[in-house]
This record gives sequence, structure tokens and C-alpha cells, in this order.
Amino acid sequence: MVKDYSQQTGKKTTVKGHHKICISIESIVYIQCEGGLATLFLDDQSKVEEIKTLKAFEADLCGMGFIRISRNTLVNGKHITKINTNQGKRIVYLGDIALRVSKRRLACLKEQLF
Repeated sequence: MVKDYSQQTGKKTTVKGHHKICISIESIVYIQCEGGLATLFLDDQSKVEEIKTLKAFEADLCGMGFIRISRNTLVNGKHITKINTNQGKRIVYLGDIALRVSKRRLACLKEQLF
């Protein structure tokens, strides 16, 4: 992946779950949202939950290398290690984590990465 992610360096976001905490944007691997509850998956294998829509996260992280890959998932392009589109599969790999990419979002994903 050739994109420059330097805009994430030193930036933090505030998450208001059970406790208000600051998280380095670089450490967010991906965000999944189910029914208004967003779960942030971090690079240290921990999770943080916040009541916020994925659309709101997308707006907050606009221009920082985050890419919407499906209705409920936003990934940090910095952590993408591989994309598999063989034999009708649409999977993005974030290290050893595999996430499905919707048909509609595949072209946007490729455009933002390459």
C-alpha cells in the first residue's frame, strides 16, 4: 500500500464510552458499528465501545486514511496488508484479521489505496 498516512501521526480522538478516553488515531485498526454501538478495534488487541454512528466516525476521520468497506465497517488504510478479490471474493486483510468488502465499496477501496 503506497498511501501516505503521516496525517495520523500524533493525532488523537476522544471516545466517550464508560469513561472518556483519548486514543491515538494510528492505533485504530478498524471500527464496526451495530445498532448505533461502535466498537473500535485497536492495534494492541483491545476494544473500546462508544455510542456513535459509523457515519459520524467517518466524518471525524475524514482525510486521515480511513476507508468505509461495508455498511458497518470502517478500516484504517494504514493497517491493510492485503486485498483478495480472486474468485468473486472481496476480502481485506488487516494483519491476520480478514474482513469482507461490499461489492459497492470495492472500487472506492481500490481508488483510495492505489
